[in-house]
Amino acid sequence: MKILRPAGGHAAYQRAAEIFCEIYAEITGITLEIITEDDGDDVVVIGSDAVNRLAADIYLEGRISFSLRQGSDDYDIFSVMDGGRKLLILAGGRGRSTVYAVYRYFELFCGCRWFWDGDIIPKADSVPMENISVSESPRFFYRGTRYFAHRSLHRFQAEHWGLEDWKRELDWLMKKRLNMFMLRIGDDDLFQRAFPDVVEYPPEEGKQRSDAGGYNDRTTAWPLRYRGELRKKVLEYAFSLDLMHPEDCGTMTHWYSRTPLSFLEAKKPKLLSQATRGYSEQSGLVWDVREDENLNNYFHLTETHIREFGRPELFHTIGLAERAYSDDKEANFRMKRYVYHRIAERIAAEYPNAPLLIASWDLWAKYAPEEAAQLLKSFDPHRTVLLDYTSDSLRENTFPKWDVVGKFPWIFGIFHAYQADTEIRGHYPSIEARLRMAAEDEKCCGFILWPEHSHGDTFMTEYMAANAWSPLELSVEERLEKFCADRYADKKEEMHRIWKQFWPFVTMAAWDLENPEEKIRIFAHKDICGDVLFYLKFQPQSQYIEETAEKCRAWAEDAAAVVRGLIPFADTQNPFLRRDLFDIVRTVVKRYKQNGLRKVERAYLEGTDPEPFCQRCLRLTDLFADLLGQSEDFSLAESYRRLEKVHPVNPAFENTLKENASDQYCRGHIYENVRYLYRYEEELCFEMLRRSRREGVHPDAIRAEYVEKALENQKAFIAAPFASMETPERSTETLVKTLEKIAEFLDEEA
Repeated sequence: MKILRPAGGHAAYQRAAEIFCEIYAEITGITLEIITEDDGDDVVVIGSDAVNRLAADIYLEGRISFSLRQGSDDYDIFSVMDGGRKLLILAGGRGRSTVYAVYRYFELFCGCRWFWDGDIIPKADSVPMENISVSESPRFFYRGTRYFAHRSLHRFQAEHWGLEDWKRELDWLMKKRLNMFMLRIGDDDLFQRAFPDVVEYPPEEGKQRSDAGGYNDRTTAWPLRYRGELRKKVLEYAFSLDLMHPEDCGTMTHWYSRTPLSFLEAKKPKLLSQATRGYSEQSGLVWDVREDENLNNYFHLTETHIREFGRPELFHTIGLAERAYSDDKEANFRMKRYVYHRIAERIAAEYPNAPLLIASWDLWAKYAPEEAAQLLKSFDPHRTVLLDYTSDSLRENTFPKWDVVGKFPWIFGIFHAYQADTEIRGHYPSIEARLRMAAEDEKCCGFILWPEHSHGDTFMTEYMAANAWSPLELSVEERLEKFCADRYADKKEEMHRIWKQFWPFVTMAAWDLENPEEKIRIFAHKDICGDVLFYLKFQPQSQYIEETAEKCRAWAEDAAAVVRGLIPFADTQNPFLRRDLFDIVRTVVKRYKQNGLRKVERAYLEGTDPEPFCQRCLRLTDLFADLLGQSEDFSLAESYRRLEKVHPVNPAFENTLKENASDQYCRGHIYENVRYLYRYEEELCFEMLRRSRREGVHPDAIRAEYVEKALENQKAFIAAPFASMETPERSTETLVKTLEKIAEFLDEEA
């Protein structure tokens, strides 16, 4: 048997042949020859009649037919006898869908399974070549994900990934039949390429000039020139797979894409004055695009990105996101709409065949529903698409309120925020209800996952990919059962039982606020556990909801059973099961940590002694650190070492990484943070509470003193080298003891 690929055409056809060869070899141990001319052997035919001569010949003879739509993401997989030989035809409507056909063949007929963190490829002597007939077509045209600019842990942050990481990631997109991704990880060396006469490359070592700290410190790990080279290689590989990548355009200035000070000094663009503090540093202000020169310079950046890295087939804008430009509400929205119109007009004039994606974030965050509807009515629906990546928001202000359903092209999207929230969660009942609206609306043309971090929630990732192709084909319960069967092999039944018992803890938290209209009440958004001096307000209007507290009490016995059920897998050699063990347990721990903090707050408000609850919170924090310490996924030091393996790292970046990861907005499930920041700050918070009760004052009256101590400790944490921090010993015995202690803690909660 051989593989017959097209002699020419898109590079994705050659890649499809190579992929078939690679997977076939892994299954059988045999490496097939790839040919471009039919020699009469049994053959795997790559491509339809449009690109493959053999497919064309037998099609013209009337012996086969194709159901795929040319140029689409449809594909046909079928076998046919040609005289005495066997043909397996893997044909797509275009290059990328031919790659989909290859992966789908191995999934359907050879038992292969694809996950972001690895593949399951069974062994066999041969693969099926007869009685095969599959034709599939996606419901949504746009299907993809976005990678963002925060830094912390390698698993979650795309800025940490080298070329081999990216190739695995892009291959995974193809395995899941996605067709779009977006790099929003900063501008790399775009200004240096666009304006080389005024913007030089920064030094490769030392802290690079920054107007602000926290996640706004954009000192890079790798030299900016190398990052540009990496971006170029990543996008070249993506385009070889026929993937789409939206081009950022318009007013791109943001916290992760700041204007270099040298550009400001040389060009002196007039800047829009802001009425809000966010991104108000000179490097974060938007250039006033009422002046043509500023608009031209913004589009020169986009044109440079197209020339150096990208393709002008799809555009994206954030407009004037997250800002206000006037205290006069009407004047502010007039300015925002005006800027959108300027951007849309420029794209329509210069790239008339390329759609413009209008990001929903500012509409969700800053517009009233009727204002969002009014804005969208001002766009040409033939050239513009609403990218609503806040479709899973529990607020009322999202697509059902924007008068788009049945009227305006739009993309359904799951944000699954925020940066700090990397556990397993999601209010699936509301997601499913809104997804049904999307699936039934012919104007809805996409389904994307657009998070601030990657690969926090493996089930959500699988859920998105499956439903982006064929929405609601399975219920959530059926999807969960399939997930367990696909991922855990002979442990599927045990893990399915654990997941079902764990599921209430998934749906009791989501990234957005509660929705009174739909009577949805969940845990508050953001990872409150990571910054108690900021979030624990001791006010009657608590972020903690009594209803969810009662659920935690009622479900504690189940929570303990979930953790105990995972103990036998502490020594598993299945990497998927091991990773999910940590993800499940850390999710449970977070729920009870949130609940414990709520008990502290409630005791104070009711005038009872909160000390027992304080001590339990500290105990659980210690167990949380012990748990995270047993997995490299959650080690900041390990993430830094992985950066060093890709390319030499700017020595100053070690402190920047700690500063980025310890920013109030970004505090997540990080071993070093829990051990050296969160634990100390909880002690400070509880000491503040004790003193406030002794002195008869509200904690806010003395909070500043304790916040200052926390900031001093944070500065010391940032300055301390990773080498000075404890490296936990990782062993099955230690993990088992930690899980047993967590289960005992949960028993006490019941």
